[in-house]
Amino acid sequence: MRKLIATIGLVFVCSASAYSSGFSIYEASVRANGMLGAFSAYADHISTIYYNPAGLSGLDGIRVSAGGTIIAPRTTFRGPFASSSAYPGSDKRYEMDEQNFFVPNFYASYEIEDGLTAGIGVYAPFGLGTRWDANWVGRTEAIETSIETIFVQPTIGYQLPDFGIGDVKIGAGLVIAAYGNVKLSRAVEDFAVEDDIFSLDGELDKPGIGYNVGLLYEPTDMVRLGFTYRSKVETEFSGDADFGDLPTALFPSGAGGGTTLELPANWVAAVNVQATENLSLEADYVWWGWSSYDELVIEFDETIPAFGSDRLANERGYDNSWQIRVGGEYTDAWTQGLSLRAGIAFDRSPLPTEHMDPTLPDADRWLFSGGVSYELTDYLAVDASYIFIRSEERINRESVNGFHGVYNTHANLPSLGVTMKF
Repeated sequence: MRKLIATIGLVFVCSASAYSSGFSIYEASVRANGMLGAFSAYADHISTIYYNPAGLSGLDGIRVSAGGTIIAPRTTFRGPFASSSAYPGSDKRYEMDEQNFFVPNFYASYEIEDGLTAGIGVYAPFGLGTRWDANWVGRTEAIETSIETIFVQPTIGYQLPDFGIGDVKIGAGLVIAAYGNVKLSRAVEDFAVEDDIFSLDGELDKPGIGYNVGLLYEPTDMVRLGFTYRSKVETEFSGDADFGDLPTALFPSGAGGGTTLELPANWVAAVNVQATENLSLEADYVWWGWSSYDELVIEFDETIPAFGSDRLANERGYDNSWQIRVGGEYTDAWTQGLSLRAGIAFDRSPLPTEHMDPTLPDADRWLFSGGVSYELTDYLAVDASYIFIRSEERINRESVNGFHGVYNTHANLPSLGVTMKF
């Protein structure tokens, strides 16, 4: 019974957990992907709308960029085993079903006047999923989870007048969570019924609103310093639950529920150095304020007899997390118009071990990337990149639900896009 209660809580948690390192989508631009998102002081591409809105003021004319990333995650689980085991002690290995997710992005900007540019970005900051075989050993923990979101961000960037201290640019954007959908299913084996699958489908009730502000400072032609702050975004989700053939004396055939999620704020500090005429290097530090996310409260539209209430609280206890991203770009490599990029990053997971399960198996991870752009004409460039993600093996002997085991995850992320300017 406790597993079922946790399940209902987790379906709403999924949308928030997707912001953690394991399931966040920081890949909001094909060009930035080549540098693993070390882009908050780069400011030479229209996707600065996402990474640092201050950079928008340096873009002239009309610019448009569109692209997409395919995310192909793969996860294995070994176990389950007793929490007191010195070693997992089980050679049972289960593979998550293979799924590929397409994550699009689109940006457009218009120079209003010299030093003042407006733009809009459409991107998916989170939207992945997991799916295990319906009869696997952990079917009461998770069978299928999926997350889809679309954010829209109108933005403006402005370059301040020359005060004799270097170039100073500022920018701000309105962050709108325009669409969100979460789905989850798992089995409830406490009852001898044919259909023991519990499922829940939740959607964003109304747009969540936040903001993104940025600062760029160029003390010299060789150095750029960037800072970006993203506010928390409060979102309201509601969903419909299906209890299958579970006893109606305890569970209604269907019920609705809702919750308010306060997605945490984050900030980025970045430095970009023009090492040579063709080579630029950047390092970004990204911080997420996850420690404020300690409890999730769900309210149903009717009393659930099995719970004895129409309200359910689920403890999460997340930790603050951080990311370090380092990237570089070499322009006019071998031929004019050809740019090469590479990056490396480390993401710290905010998910405590005791709350880890196969719904969203998260862990600290290393990322490696490469990218290329080629200017076909003065107005059109093609961008491509590839990212490999390797999560550190995570052994869980502390799970609050008693499902202990070993998780291993990796992912491949190829991207392709175009950039146009007029």
